[in-house]
Amino acid sequence: LSRRQRQMCIRDRYLFSYIIESMKEFIKALVSKNKSNIVPAEHNLFGHFVGEWDFEWIDCYGTAEERHIKGEWIFQWILEGTAIQDVFICPSRKERLTNYQPDAAYGTTVRMYNPDTLAWDILYTELGGATQLEARWEKDRIVQTVVNNDNLRWVFSEITQTSFHWQRLVRTDGEHWTVEAELFAVRR
Repeated sequence: LSRRQRQMCIRDRYLFSYIIESMKEFIKALVSKNKSNIVPAEHNLFGHFVGEWDFEWIDCYGTAEERHIKGEWIFQWILEGTAIQDVFICPSRKERLTNYQPDAAYGTTVRMYNPDTLAWDILYTELGGATQLEARWEKDRIVQTVVNNDNLRWVFSEITQTSFHWQRLVRTDGEHWTVEAELFAVRR
């Protein structure tokens, strides 16, 4: 390596070390190892999702434009175990290298338990917008209803330790729910 290249390597190594060191306190303050006792077991809707998941995303369901895309979803307890944050990546970081999608999503959700309502307050955001939801158990599934829009739901179902099914449902006639998009996830 030339002298300039060595200097650049040293500078880059220093910069990387600085970034890692400065993030340690942020990560330590944000990330939690466990659920807080404030979240009762019977209202722990999202704790079993903590970890890393791979999924197949299907949108434009049942139309000629239907797509199947590989993605990844990572969940972690945060804020002293009172909330869960996720990172939703579709296509996955690996898939993005070979399967460009102009509407790719790289978003995050913060889900915080609300002891006053016994529900979860949720904010999902990605480039270009944000969605506020509220989640509750409904029989054997988690129903996330979009705040101020009773005609849009995000639903987790068929939940096991190693897999789950997620759907975005819309109601256009005020009565019947239609699948707009869905994914099938498996734990890594």
